[in-house]
Amino acid sequence: MKKIFNFLKNILISVWVLAAIIATICLISYNDYSVSEIGNYSIIIVDSDRLEPDFKENDLVITKKVAENKYNVGDKVFFYISNPSDYVFINYGEITDKNEAAYAEDSYYFGENVVIPYSKMIGHANGSIVYHHWGLVLSIFESRWGFMFLVIFPTIFAIVYEIYSIIEEARREKNEE
Repeated sequence: MKKIFNFLKNILISVWVLAAIIATICLISYNDYSVSEIGNYSIIIVDSDRLEPDFKENDLVITKKVAENKYNVGDKVFFYISNPSDYVFINYGEITDKNEAAYAEDSYYFGENVVIPYSKMIGHANGSIVYHHWGLVLSIFESRWGFMFLVIFPTIFAIVYEIYSIIEEARREKNEE
């Protein structure tokens, strides 16, 4: 029974350590728009129904940004867009036209009034990897309170427990002498 308990405890600790490492890497990799970028890949947490019907709220989407000349008319892509109050959010749409610039970055058109430069492109929606409901889990781990209660406090507890164990072992050895 003790072996089973230790085995389950080790699995739980391993899963917690892995989740803590992933959350920390995602937080360290935040860009200016609070999206984790690791290399050419972006990890998007769908936090509203704005991207439906293709992507649902709380989906976790991993997409890859490609070179400027790889985006074509008809491609469905993710991009950053700001509203009049300068709040930046992630949108999703199909490229309707492309303006290739000789000395500046390319611009892409989404309908009549939306023009997005290459620097605001996140990546292709076609071929992106979607994990349903995992966006909620990652958003909890990445939130201030979630990170504090799920990563920082358990880490502090583990360190204090190890220090306590070392002190108790030293006392036990001293009493045996």
